[in-house]
Amino acid sequence: MYRIQPRVLSFLLVAFASVCSSAEDPVFSGPQVGETLPPFTVVSVYENAGKEVDPVKAADGKPLLLVFVHKLTRPGIKLTRVLTGYGKSQADCGAVSAIVWLQDDKAAAESYLTRAKGSLNFVVPVGVSVDGGEGPGSYGLNRNVELTILIAKENKVTANFALVQPSVTEAAKIAAEFAKLLDKPAPKQQQLERLATSQVMKMKGEMKRRSGATDEAPARPSNELRELMRALIAPGIEESNMTDAIKAIDKWVGSDKKRQASLAKMSTAVLDRGMGSEVAQKQIRQWQEKYTPKTPAANKEKP
Repeated sequence: MYRIQPRVLSFLLVAFASVCSSAEDPVFSGPQVGETLPPFTVVSVYENAGKEVDPVKAADGKPLLLVFVHKLTRPGIKLTRVLTGYGKSQADCGAVSAIVWLQDDKAAAESYLTRAKGSLNFVVPVGVSVDGGEGPGSYGLNRNVELTILIAKENKVTANFALVQPSVTEAAKIAAEFAKLLDKPAPKQQQLERLATSQVMKMKGEMKRRSGATDEAPARPSNELRELMRALIAPGIEESNMTDAIKAIDKWVGSDKKRQASLAKMSTAVLDRGMGSEVAQKQIRQWQEKYTPKTPAANKEKP
């Protein structure tokens, strides 16, 4: 019979204990349950864009759902959308919800959030932390998590969720903690997801009415345009080939309004995903600005 040497056995036991310990160690981020929420400042992005706001002060002790976004991932954004959609639905009950974006380059964060508004579909106030990627120093946020979700009432934390790999399936558990503060029954997962969808549709409808936009949808990007765009954003593309790709797209678009709208839509999608080289993105941004329909509301804002 093969016998494990004492030294080897000792090493294996230590390694196993280390793995178990690290797997069970809790992850901390932000003020813990029972602690006070310190005031902090964000720059508003959508409503009252550019205005500095303190979300804690704005809540004025009401039930508050705060979502700190440390990293941008689809699961994290979806969970944020579902939770804040629920928070928005409870506003008549005194609930307050806000999203805090954490990024070292604050100007880049504001620019991205503005461009990606139509794809992020957030229905509650969004602000960029003036303290950069670390967030407010007094909060002790952990940059190794994707989302830090705080639930509070009377400026005291009642629940804290530090999520390294968030999933929308966690929405019901988190929303249940918020529901407690509102004396409401805990919502079901399917209810939350349906609610988020209806909130987004309602928001888009309001935006369309305000802008005076028509119900006609822009043309979907054709397979031909997709192939042309793939050529432009291909990794390591040579300058001469990039010039040819740009000319090919310009020729394809021409003066066709539907194709122009299609290119604007695709340009937005490509920029939101950060695809292509800096030179390619510069050209794509020009197409986006040139072919995105100008609404009456947007024109009024111009001096």
